Amino acid sequence: MKILITYFSQTGNTEQVAKAIYEEASQSNDSSLIKVEDIEAGSLNDYDLVFIGSPIHAGGLAGPVNELLQALPEAGRFKLAGFVTHAAAAYEKENFEKGMASFEAISKEKNIAYAGAFDCQGRLVPALHEMVKKSRGVSDEEWDAMMAETDKHPSTDDEARAREFAKRVLAEA
Repeated sequence: MKILITYFSQTGNTEQVAKAIYEEASQSNDSSLIKVEDIEAGSLNDYDLVFIGSPIHAGGLAGPVNELLQALPEAGRFKLAGFVTHAAAAYEKENFEKGMASFEAISKEKNIAYAGAFDCQGRLVPALHEMVKKSRGVSDEEWDAMMAETDKHPSTDDEARAREFAKRVLAEA
C-alpha cells in the first residue's frame, strides 16, 4: 500500500506526531513523509491512504491545511485520515473538536473515504502565552499549572497512541 503522511507544523508538535505515524506506516508500506507546503493536492491520488496533520489555530485547522483540504480532488481514490495537535490545557475542548471534524466534513463533501482522526496535546508556543492567558482570564498559578501540563506533550505515550492510531487505520484500509 502506498501511504502519504503530510503535515503543517510551526512548533514541532505536529511534526513529532507525523513522524510517529510515519514510523508505523513505513514498517510494511511504501510511505512518504512530506510537509503540506511541499505537496500538490492533485498528487494525493497517487496514494492509497493519506494522513493529513495540523495544529489547531483559533479553533480550526491551520490555513495551509485548510487550503490543501479545499483543493482535494473530487472522489479521490485515496482514504483520508486526519490528526491534530492542540494546547487543550489552555483552551476549551471544543476548539480542537471543531478542527478534527473538518477532516470528516471535507471527506463527505469531496466524496473521499474517511478513516478517522487523532488528537494529541502539544506545547503552546511561548509567543501566545500572554494573549491566551488574558483571554482565559486565569490567575498566574492556574496558568502555570496549565503550561506545566502542555509542556509535557507530545510525550512518548502520545507518540505510542499515534502509532496505534496509524496501525488501526492501516488495518482497516
